[in-house]
Amino acid sequence: MGIVDWTGFNKNDKSGNGAKYLKLEPGKSYRIRPVFKPHLFYKYFVERPQGGFGQAITDQPDSCVIKKKYGEMAKQRFSVNVIDRADGIIKVLEGPMSILKQFADWANATGTDPGSKDGGEFALRVECPGNDRKKTKYIVSFINYTPFTDDEKTMIKSGMHDLESLFKATPQDQIEAKVYGSEDEPAEAPKKKPVASQAAGGKSQISDDFDF
Repeated sequence: MGIVDWTGFNKNDKSGNGAKYLKLEPGKSYRIRPVFKPHLFYKYFVERPQGGFGQAITDQPDSCVIKKKYGEMAKQRFSVNVIDRADGIIKVLEGPMSILKQFADWANATGTDPGSKDGGEFALRVECPGNDRKKTKYIVSFINYTPFTDDEKTMIKSGMHDLESLFKATPQDQIEAKVYGSEDEPAEAPKKKPVASQAAGGKSQISDDFDF
């Protein structure tokens, strides 16, 4: 689905090579500063007969061969660049729509884009009752408005992760092997792409959005 506004999604819709990811662990809290806009996509998580889970992104969730042949439904997810306050590094946050909807509620209530220069810091807590990952909940809380510092502006211009490349859909003629594997081509977890020198949409788009 691509890059969207924080509130621009339909609520009724169904490591490697240099990219740094914010790993969300049960029982932990994270202090983050969103940067720019989120990216939406549809992703399969399928338990494979030979063990493990096959993962793949599809750009055809309603007509994908995985859905037609196996009856599996791709889950809508999002990703966004964030500054991790634990180390000050720009990382990729990938998560379920329940997280994005909380950001969207805040954006609608305040009229502010969470990832813009007028946005702020948020706390993200991962709760896992009884250590049952199927019951995992993500709680987003606003901390304060935080303008980007000069150093952060420089980092953003040169260190944004290209979300559209990182979360690129697998072609239909390859996605079955990607998810389920085969004797000749075992399924693999999706590879993470290199860090982009600028965000999707181009450096000028970042400059216009942040008024740098």
